[in-house]
Amino acid sequence: MAHDWTSLIHDAVVGAVDDPYVRLLKERLRAGSEVVRIQLADSERGPEYVLILSLHRQLSEMRIPHSDAFTNWSLDAGARLADEEQEMRRFELLLHQRFAPLRDELDASTFDALLVQYVRTLGPSRASSLVQKLRTPQYAAQEGRAKQRAMQRIEDVLVELARALGRSLRYDEAATSRILDGALAQWMSRHLTTETQEESFPG
Repeated sequence: MAHDWTSLIHDAVVGAVDDPYVRLLKERLRAGSEVVRIQLADSERGPEYVLILSLHRQLSEMRIPHSDAFTNWSLDAGARLADEEQEMRRFELLLHQRFAPLRDELDASTFDALLVQYVRTLGPSRASSLVQKLRTPQYAAQEGRAKQRAMQRIEDVLVELARALGRSLRYDEAATSRILDGALAQWMSRHLTTETQEESFPG
């Protein structure tokens, strides 16, 4: 969180201070290294990016833990991961980060029920196939301003990530749709609450 107005503006325009891993990456890039390939891997300390760098035709490997600093660098640089499946995993992580505050605010079961309704309305292919048999809990069916605000915030997250894919990473609309849909389906399959699943799959 910014300490004052000046730091808020600076962080928004220039970016917050990089973590040590991203600072080292930038130093290596300034020294002439080029990123050849980026993959997302699991490690004991959590998700991390495995970068293959090339300098004077010599390849080296660099591992960077998933962080906001790396996400910001990769989007600013237009740095794609190795393939669409890798991007789905990355954007599932980003969905989780952005959904977490709203889930905490609403409570997880309410948020998940609203997300199921929203996905059913929008109809993304993979996510829809996941929720087509789900029965929306009754408390989520009530209309009201709170529900509309929550739905808008869910949409804002999806729009933000779609822009990152389409504008920053320069995927076309079809690829953007596949990647974000796949990430959303993966997130839902891992994180839907037990209560929502029990309500959705009676008996």
